Amino acid sequence: MIKRVGFFREFEPQDADLSAPSIHDAVRPHGVDDESRILAYLSSGTEIFSAMGAERDVITGDEWLPGAGSLVTDGTWMWPVELHHYVKRHHAELPEDFLATVRSTHYTAPAVSRDRVEEIFREVFGGLPSATGASG
Repeated sequence: MIKRVGFFREFEPQDADLSAPSIHDAVRPHGVDDESRILAYLSSGTEIFSAMGAERDVITGDEWLPGAGSLVTDGTWMWPVELHHYVKRHHAELPEDFLATVRSTHYTAPAVSRDRVEEIFREVFGGLPSATGASG
């Protein structure tokens, strides 16, 4: 089962899971000592779902986040692409068990096989996207 990190209730208010943590509770005045390496990890994951469009920063409202809603994985954990922004700009605190994974891999997300990506996609969305294209 895929573990989830960084899914805050404010990210999709129309589908808000009220039991999910609030991003406002995760904001810190300063990042952890290895924040830049954690950001590198968040950027090095494998995208499993790509969303078009953008969402405003839910804390300040002053910045657009392209691709918000896209999902990234390291094969064990899954996070929304916009988590990178919230860690970088607002020093969002991340759970210790996720940070332990990040640090144990020396801040580089492992490669994720296509089979594993499809397995995670099925777990999250209940199936695989159908291929579309012109036939002829």
